[in-house]
Formats: sequence, structure tokens, C-alpha cells
Amino acid sequence: MKVLHLATIDVGGAYKAAVRIHESMQKCGVDSQILLRTKMHEDSLAVEIFDHAAQKFASKAKNAINLVLSKKDVFSDYLGTDVSTHPLVQEADVLILHWVNSFLSYRSVEKLLATGKTVIWVMHDMWPFTGGCHYDWYCGGYAHSCGKCPRLNSKKELDLSRRNFMRKAQAVKSGKVIFVGPSEWSVSCAGQSKITEGQRIVKILNPLNRDVFYRRDHIQFLKEKYQIPIERKIILFGASKADNNKIKGMQYLDEALCEISDMEYAVVIFGNAETICLTNKKLEIRCLGAIEREDELAEIYSCADVFAAPSLQEAFGYTVSEALSCGVPVAAFDVGGIKDQIRHQENGYLAPVRDAQELLRGIRWCTDEKNQSRIRQAALPENDYLTIGRAYMALCGR
Repeated sequence: MKVLHLATIDVGGAYKAAVRIHESMQKCGVDSQILLRTKMHEDSLAVEIFDHAAQKFASKAKNAINLVLSKKDVFSDYLGTDVSTHPLVQEADVLILHWVNSFLSYRSVEKLLATGKTVIWVMHDMWPFTGGCHYDWYCGGYAHSCGKCPRLNSKKELDLSRRNFMRKAQAVKSGKVIFVGPSEWSVSCAGQSKITEGQRIVKILNPLNRDVFYRRDHIQFLKEKYQIPIERKIILFGASKADNNKIKGMQYLDEALCEISDMEYAVVIFGNAETICLTNKKLEIRCLGAIEREDELAEIYSCADVFAAPSLQEAFGYTVSEALSCGVPVAAFDVGGIKDQIRHQENGYLAPVRDAQELLRGIRWCTDEKNQSRIRQAALPENDYLTIGRAYMALCGR
């Protein structure tokens, strides 16, 4: 069996998930490859679709037009690349779509379905079943075909979100798609949308390589290596563009940290955020920037006493999975895929969404010494490579 994964670019959390699903399937003996629109890293495992500069320019031009047709947080993909005749697509038995925005148009999806191959669409966010938003901020409009979109401040039924929704539904209904959600929440939400009506929807957790993400010893040495304060309890936070991505909830963590003692705690942050400024100016902050190597990331997790995950919506939450695998309790909001991984007051703490005071209570509970050893002995979510690789193999009919 040959499997081909399709994704837009080799950066970001969705691509990380795509690579890990690819690797988990390879570990189970599947012939798996990844096809991208844009390859940013030479050492990437993926194959870039375009061979010539003219093709790349045409793709960028289409993307520019799509952005013009999009508005605010509602993204349209009316123009895209026809990949149905690509040799890797032709050779594949199964096609797995990941985050394909600015790569595959609605028409591109229709052409893939017309090949008769098994098509699996992994829902790394809500875009596959909404009228164009990646997260709906609890609007719920996708349950009634969108329209009057609050993200657009629209009062019209037939607005951009409704038009996107109708075109996406038409594309999906042209064939059979297996939708995969990495959490109960994403599967439940997708099941309410008419885009997925009549299609199979399955929950499979995103995989994690436990040979990389495990708790390290020699914590003092590691703290010295990364210049992390040794004598204080460490609150770790990490997210892509957390300084301007409101869905990651940094504003609520900032509010919670206002009441944290600067003598007892320090904050360590990783990710590609440009600047992180906390209201509590006395609190020591160590910003590590983007961490590319997974073994280094696991070492950083091991230095933490608690990982804070204040996301307001999250399809899965890879940082939560990584932290737990490294023996670090997580204080988070009770949302999305996060609540599939955290068992309240067993391996972490779940606070009501947007409740900064309860998030603070969770941080203190997780860093209490009497809870630490018990937390580290808690069972991990069943998302190791072999378990998830076999689940995808079963989905592919093998």
C-alpha cells in the first residue's frame, strides 16, 4: 500500500502532525511520502510539487488572488493547484490531506475524489467544515451552513462565509471522504456541519514519538544549558506567534501571572513570538525563541514544573501531549483536544475557559510538591507511534 500526504508548507503545527502521522505509518511498514506546495527546509522529508520558477510564481499569484477574495478571518481557496495528475498522486493508493490552504482549491479536491482513491482529510483545525474560519470562536455557524458571519460583522445570509460553505460542501459531496479528528471535540463539531454530511468521521489522536519525548535526568545541568533559573519553579509556555494569536490565550496567562510570586516562580517561553511582555514586571522571563530540534524541546520540557496551555480553542494541543510525555503536569483551559489528554487533578488541571484565576489555581496545584510525583506516574494518552500508525493502517483498509 502506498500513501501520499498532501500539505501546503513544511512549517507549523499542522505540518508537524503530518510528519508524525507519516512517520508512524512508516514505522508500521507503510510506503508513505509527503507532497508539499512549498518546501522551506532542505532537510525536510517532503517532496516539493513545483520544478520550475514559473510554476511557483503562478501558485503565489493564485494565493494572492485567494487572499483578495478572503476577508478578515474567513479564508477562501477558490484557486489552487491540480495535483491529480502528479506521478506521486497517480501511484498512491491512499491520499491524506492535511493543512492544504493556499495549495488545493475546492476544484482540486474534487479532482482528487474523482480518481476513486481513498481520501482521508485530517482536521488540524475547523477550516475543513466551516465557511472559512480556522476557529469559530464558539460562533457555531457551521451547524447551519454559516452566513451572517460574526467574524465579518455580516448581517447577510449569503455572505462570504455562506458562499465558501456551499462551494466546500459541493466539493466534498462529489466523492467519499474520511474525515479524521484528533479529539472528541473536533469529531463532534465536524458532525454538526452539512459539509461532512454522509461522510465517515473518525477520531484518531495525533501521534507522538515517545523515543524522543520522555523525561530527562540531570535537570540542573539542563537548566544551566538553557540558562533557565535553577532555584525557582518554572512555568513553561510555548506557542506559534503567541504574541498576536489571540486563540492561544496568552492574555489570560498574563492575567494569571500577575499574582505569582517572583521569588518562587520564573517563566520560560519558547516559540516564534516576536515579543512577550508580561504585566508582572518583577517576574523573571526567559525567552528561548523557536526550538527546531525535538530532542532539545524535550530537554526544555523536562526543566519545567508546569506547562501552561491557556488556548481558547484547540483541535488537539501538541504542546500538551509533549509536556505530559516528558512528565510535566499541564494547567490548561477545559477546551477541545486538550481535555482529551488531561485528567483533572491527575496529570494536570482543567480550568473553565477564560477564567484566569482558576488557571492560576491550576498552576499552583501542578507545582505543589505533594502532587508532582503522583502526576509523573499518571498514564499517558495512547498516542504512541505504533498505536496511531496501526489506527491509520486500519482506516486505509490494511
